[in-house]
Amino acid sequence: MRWNWNKTSIILLYSHENFKLLLDTVCKKEKQFPQINFCMWCDNLTMAWYEEDLDDQDQLTLGVARDIEA
Repeated sequence: MRWNWNKTSIILLYSHENFKLLLDTVCKKEKQFPQINFCMWCDNLTMAWYEEDLDDQDQLTLGVARDIEA
């Protein structure tokens, strides 16, 4: 399936570890990027992981990312 990827200044692979890093940055209010870019990155993560076989940790990450991008 072809997706319309969001443009974001965050250039990180879509992984649980990077999601935690970004979420921690947002929660600590460290201004490394606009929060909208984090929302767009989360939306991209949900598209990148669409129909992937995910472990329990990644399933949880996907659920939280969906809540953020909504």
